[in-house]
Amino acid sequence: MRGNYTWEDLESFVRREACISSKKTISAKSTVEDDLGQQGEEADEFMQHFFELFGIDRGDYDFRRYFLMEGEGILYHLTMKLLRRPHTFKREAITLGMLHSALINGKWDAEALARSATTQ
Repeated sequence: MRGNYTWEDLESFVRREACISSKKTISAKSTVEDDLGQQGEEADEFMQHFFELFGIDRGDYDFRRYFLMEGEGILYHLTMKLLRRPHTFKREAITLGMLHSALINGKWDAEALARSATTQ
């Protein structure tokens, strides 16, 4: 059934999984972290449920590309600096438009999804 899902299927999942009221407007530009409030372990579970429920091939999905890990705060950042290991708080945002594209294509392709996010 891969690829036969609609925006409404995704919206229903998002509202249920992230506890988003039907009164709150969400769109293709809504972000998983900032607009839905999914961070750390919650974001990890949200994305795992997304892949499982819709049967999406995880492809090159990497949690650390999009979200900070639990405990990856300022102390961790300073420790990495002292150890001279590269670390940044900057992450790419996942939009609902990206999730919708992955849902339609049945696979997570980070580069293609990033390009599609810039055209939304």
